[in-house]
Amino acid sequence: MTKPFHYHQKEKCLQAISSITNSFKYSSLFFGILITNPILAEELPTKVTSQEPVYKPFKEPPTEPLTDSTFQSWVDDTQLSISDSIQEYGASFDHFVGKNEDEAPMSNRSYLRIRLKNRYTHREDFDPDASVYLKLDLPHTKKNWKLIFETDPDDFDRLEDKERSISSNSANGLNSPIGGVRLQGRKLGEWKTNIDLGVKLKWPLDPFARADLRRVDQISFNWTSRFKQEIFYYHSKGPGSLSSLDLYYSRRDDPSTILKLSSNLQYLDTDNNWEYVQQAEIIDRVNDYNLVQYSIGISADSRPSYSITNSWVSVGWKHRLYKQWLYLTITPELDFQDKFNYKINPGIMVELELFFSSDGGIDRLKRTIPTP
Repeated sequence: MTKPFHYHQKEKCLQAISSITNSFKYSSLFFGILITNPILAEELPTKVTSQEPVYKPFKEPPTEPLTDSTFQSWVDDTQLSISDSIQEYGASFDHFVGKNEDEAPMSNRSYLRIRLKNRYTHREDFDPDASVYLKLDLPHTKKNWKLIFETDPDDFDRLEDKERSISSNSANGLNSPIGGVRLQGRKLGEWKTNIDLGVKLKWPLDPFARADLRRVDQISFNWTSRFKQEIFYYHSKGPGSLSSLDLYYSRRDDPSTILKLSSNLQYLDTDNNWEYVQQAEIIDRVNDYNLVQYSIGISADSRPSYSITNSWVSVGWKHRLYKQWLYLTITPELDFQDKFNYKINPGIMVELELFFSSDGGIDRLKRTIPTP
């Protein structure tokens, strides 16, 4: 049976997405979402019910020249197809779990994020990294539950890697995907809380629990503070905690530029070590397509003896490549690490982020000061 041209486009779409997801651990979940897309299923050829085989000569469909408009349409259709699949699965699960018969449908903010990150420094090896994050929104549940899936959780990464959003080579990292549920946005007086419960998806299953509390206070007309306390526990690794205090400054007549001063303290029971990071950042949204982030910081460890482990200077440029779902970040950096006797260590990090959401994407250039 001759297949229409748009069917071959869909097949190429699936092959492209498959090549990306094969680089991730446990990508079968993500690939399963694509191949079970009801939109694609409707276009599959119908099954022949006759017992006798039917033979027809194969004829290649007419080819069309690949133009910019054709490629753009293919990219848009691919993103829309995946986004619709994520939204449909989120809505279906939400209706099954929490929707009553007399309730009206609600907006579903489920989304998928794919992050490809490559970092190179002069004195270290090339460090590629990739991660997938999936959140299924359940708006009909009474307590705002959400389903989460992460291929690269950072709970036991070094504090400096967390704060700088760089790839982690820590031997204490989880190195396995996790799945669970999140109770989001509950209030305890002036505090907001998030609670996660789930398992690390590696046999034997490793249960975990995470919780964070945060509060925001308006110090003055231009200054705002935010305190955040995180506590997490994994059965195989034990407990850990992270305390953060952030101070924000922005002129009311120019909110596009923000000064952020942060102090962070982390303790991991696995290595009985306290880590400290102090960082100052200037975040400047230049326009609707570009954001520049300047950073200077210092990190220290308590073991084997208290010492400065690194200091750094970096400049990150984030660019919206296409609409609000494809972003590129390039970050040149200079490090002065103790393991290299504090000699200068230049490097660069390149990151590509893809967002799939029925809302059309996520504005990754948006930087706002939290409100009380």
